[in-house]
Amino acid sequence: MLVLLVEFEYHEETEAEKRINAWRQSERKIMIDIVQDLIQTSHKYAKSQYTPGAQRARWTKLAGQLIWYKDQILKNFTLEAMTIELNALKKQVIESEKRRERESHTRNYPMIGFRKPEDKKAGDAEKADDGESSEPAKADDPEDAKEIA
Repeated sequence: MLVLLVEFEYHEETEAEKRINAWRQSERKIMIDIVQDLIQTSHKYAKSQYTPGAQRARWTKLAGQLIWYKDQILKNFTLEAMTIELNALKKQVIESEKRRERESHTRNYPMIGFRKPEDKKAGDAEKADDGESSEPAKADDPEDAKEIA
């Protein structure tokens, strides 16, 4: 299996780019609506019994050209929409990589915390078995005042 490692270059859209994209989308919608109206009109004239035979072929050809033109507009719209989605996806990938990197850095360091009281008692018992006491000898009680070397 071939795995490609690609460095993503992502730049966040500025307000101007966002406004331009919104304007393009609105203009493209208007163009599609107008072309759809023209297609319907040319179909109507191509099928009309009152249209002369010589002009019928022209209306049919015009309808075909308008359909092709509408298809091109939709393809461009789809390409631009895919570009926008690709940029959003790149942003998500970069953010997840940063998050993963931060999590891996935090996992490499030992956790600093307090021991539970049960753990302290168990640890003290082990030290006492080794001959060491975690509590200092009391000076008031001469019997317990042994000095451990």
